[in-house]
Amino acid sequence: MKKIFALLSFIFIVSSVLIAAPVEDDLTYEEDKVSMEVVVPENQHCTDKYASVKIEYMPMYDEIRIYYDTLYVSYDRGEAMNTVIACVEDFMKDRKYSRYRYLKPESQKYWKDDRGQRKAQWSAYIKLER
Repeated sequence: MKKIFALLSFIFIVSSVLIAAPVEDDLTYEEDKVSMEVVVPENQHCTDKYASVKIEYMPMYDEIRIYYDTLYVSYDRGEAMNTVIACVEDFMKDRKYSRYRYLKPESQKYWKDDRGQRKAQWSAYIKLER
């Protein structure tokens, strides 16, 4: 009986060591494969002199996140939407995409920066299609 118990415990210990053996990390491959490119459009189509547009492009998924930042005082939602649409159309023309659709509803965010200025941001998450 003691021999069977010793044999079973030996098999258990050996199997637990083999299961816990280090395996090559496949996540590093995925992190290298998925990259994000930050694009600042040359023609930002902004009428507000404090506004800026930034695009985060993920080529593997054909998705972009686009941000329109400005001061809270000069923020106009309609102007932000028109500017973003014009920048997306220019981006699509440059990268040879034919159409787009929103993956999430656009969002607005308000905050104070480190200098105490109130800022506003309009952002959208867009899927591009060829």
